[in-house]
Amino acid sequence: MQVHPQLRRAAVPALFVAAIAAAVWGWKLFFFLTDDAYIAFRYVHNHIAGYGLVWNPPPFRPVEGYTSFLWVVLLEGVWRVTGVEPPDSANRLSLAFGCATLVLAGLMVLRMRLPAPLARRRLAFLALVLLGTVANRTFLAWLSSGLETALFNFCLTLWVFCVLGRRSQRRASWYLGVTASATLAALTRPDGVLAVLATLALLALDPLDPERRPLPRRRVLVLSLPLLGSPIHFLWRRSFYGEWLPNTWYAKAGEPWPEAGVRYLASFVVEYALWIWLACALVVAVRAARRSRSAIADRLRRSPHVVLPVGVLVAHVAYYTFAIGGDHFEYRVFSGLVPLLFVSFLWLLARLALPATWALAAFAAFLLASAPLPWLHYLETHHLTTRRETWVMVRPVAPRFPALLRSYAQLFDSLQEWLIVRHVGMRHQEHKVFHDTQLERYPPREIGRRFGRDGTAVSVEMAIGVYGWVLPNVAVIDYFGLTDRVIARTPPRERASAEAPRLPPLLRGKRLMAHDRRPPPGYVECFEPDLRVVAGRRVVRAPRAAPLTPERIRECESRDWLAAEAARGPDR
Repeated sequence: MQVHPQLRRAAVPALFVAAIAAAVWGWKLFFFLTDDAYIAFRYVHNHIAGYGLVWNPPPFRPVEGYTSFLWVVLLEGVWRVTGVEPPDSANRLSLAFGCATLVLAGLMVLRMRLPAPLARRRLAFLALVLLGTVANRTFLAWLSSGLETALFNFCLTLWVFCVLGRRSQRRASWYLGVTASATLAALTRPDGVLAVLATLALLALDPLDPERRPLPRRRVLVLSLPLLGSPIHFLWRRSFYGEWLPNTWYAKAGEPWPEAGVRYLASFVVEYALWIWLACALVVAVRAARRSRSAIADRLRRSPHVVLPVGVLVAHVAYYTFAIGGDHFEYRVFSGLVPLLFVSFLWLLARLALPATWALAAFAAFLLASAPLPWLHYLETHHLTTRRETWVMVRPVAPRFPALLRSYAQLFDSLQEWLIVRHVGMRHQEHKVFHDTQLERYPPREIGRRFGRDGTAVSVEMAIGVYGWVLPNVAVIDYFGLTDRVIARTPPRERASAEAPRLPPLLRGKRLMAHDRRPPPGYVECFEPDLRVVAGRRVVRAPRAAPLTPERIRECESRDWLAAEAARGPDR
């Protein structure tokens, strides 16, 4: 059935408005802040206070305990201009970037070259892509959190959008869009450097395309100037922090952990029925492989704007799967794939040359298959509101499934259990409740800022986000090393026996994502921590025998603790 052109023009913006409205609803449904988000918030506060982007003010050494330079800069800009502090602005900004990502996905559908039968149903496919994205639990969950996730997903999607517009955009706008978006992605997260490297390769290959008239070299250089943002940031990091990589990389990245990463990816595939997408991709790849090698090579040579974005996304997934072992948060590092998966599924259906009715049916089946597991898990967990209920929250969903499908759900449950007890892929509800519990445990910021004004108060804490925010004038030693240079570089050891009783039996002796670092013996004691929060949200400060001097702080941070530990012998 043909759609009248005027109705089509009215339907497209209506679909976008409806999708954005659904995204706002989902944002409210999954609204949460993570404790880790407050780490960046404290950096913003210290920069505004004149100390620089530091966790603890001087004389403590500057440490880059955040991984989101552009996000920190943006939060600070909003705070300075509007007076709205990061805990109140972060999720509003995330929603805006999430909606912008949704619009980019829709524009990709409108711009995609489709066979005539599918092109006549483009409006229906646009609706399915938008529906699939806003009905996806992972996409909705990461519309908030306070972290930079939505900003990074937007920047990476914008880069893909710009690169794929190689044929439709004017040359100058294409160059500028690709270089600027790649740099924005790199400044948001270190992962974005992949986009910068791919952009350099793309710019090198572009003049070789016989179908495109090359721009003057001087103009290309001018349009490529945004790429300097990434190396400038690297040099600034090296000069200010003394490192080429963020401190969080040293704290989290240990030995490769593919056992966790493969399960993390498999859980994502099973939960959202992505085996349907993979099956279609495999068929398309097999058909392409049947062509002559010369034809494939010629196609790849003429389509670097397609090959390189795919390569970046594959490399990103592979890095977290085989090197890092996934992520501490529920599919956070895969959340940016969600809209691109639905857009690319339409592209796969077009390559399969299915009739329009069959293609619509296949897309609808994909959406239906991707919904039960995530939403039944939500129904199973959203009412849990205490720390006791949500600590290492493993909640099976297989009993909710009919017998015919129960084995599939049991596969998902087994993957979840293996991951979560190792602090990999911990679900949204656990982080939400933990944040709320932290706010209830510590005094309000208005009271907490009264402590430590003399600049010598020191405290040690395991969960440092909210704690560091409500006590902005207290130097906080991060027990797990995200914001501490010495602890981040201390090799993981077996957990001390004193910690074991606090862990569920399944956690004991396990490698834990982002929680395996511990201070070397004597390191924390060197600072003589004198402040802690006790029951009733009371802040208690004990007197020191002698003042903590700047010289003592610098000596504690510069001592070779690894050599001292090696001299003691193995930890018993």
